[in-house]
Parts: sequence; C-alpha cells; structure tokens
Amino acid sequence: MTNEPNPQEALDAIQSARAEVGKSLNYPFAWDLGYGAVIAVMVGGASLPQPWSIVTLALSMVALALMVRWWRARVGWWVGGFNPPRARWVAIGLMVVVLGCLFLSLTTRFGGGAWWPPIVGAVVAGLSGMIGGRLWMHVYRRELQERAQ
Repeated sequence: MTNEPNPQEALDAIQSARAEVGKSLNYPFAWDLGYGAVIAVMVGGASLPQPWSIVTLALSMVALALMVRWWRARVGWWVGGFNPPRARWVAIGLMVVVLGCLFLSLTTRFGGGAWWPPIVGAVVAGLSGMIGGRLWMHVYRRELQERAQ
C-alpha cells in the first residue's frame, strides 16, 4: 500500500487554495492611484514634443515595472491581465479606452489643435486605469471562487 494522495483529494485541495487566493488579494488604494497616475502620464505625455514624449513613456514603463516588482515581492506572484478568461475582457476594455485616449493625445500632437484634449485623455485614461484595475480584480476573484466550487 502506498501513501499516494487520492486524486479527488488533491483536486479539492487545489480548488480550495484557489478560492483562498482571491480572498487574500487585498491591496492598498494607493496602488490604484499609482496605476492611474502612470497611465495618465503615459497618455498625456504622448502629446508632448520630443524628447519629452519619450521621457514620459520611459518613466511610465519603469514605474509599471516597479509596480509589478512590488506586487511580486508582497504577494509572491503576478498574474498578467489577459490570463484569466473573464478578467481578460476587462483588460481588453481598459486597453480600448486607453488607446482611444492615446489616439486623442497623438492627434493633438501631430495634427495640431487645442491644448486641452491630451489633458482630458490623460484624466480619462487615469480614472479608467483606477476603476479598471479594481474591476479586473473583482472579476478575477469571482472567477477563482467559481472554479473552486
């Protein structure tokens, strides 16, 4: 007789662990503020002349990398936004909004025009990032709980 675990018990343990992961993913509101600010700078900075548009893009990318690094240090892992099937649609929706705002900034930069569209685009993109991040986490948690049942 061997001490191998029962496959059903192992599956139940995995599902239980998945359900607990969603409950333990509480993070500070400052994360949302930081993420929104990074997205706003990225979108608004695209309207700036060279070299400032490249500088804001580079700083935004570094800030995002540091945020992911912080998350991994705190939680121990990172889930990409497009991985969970239902949460993926939240990420796609957020991407569409941010790309639309980015297009608004770029058309102002290259097409000439009013000074305010990049500011509006940056604010909308930043708020969308904050709301979209929380919505993504809500959908992800729900998905983990449903898989556990």
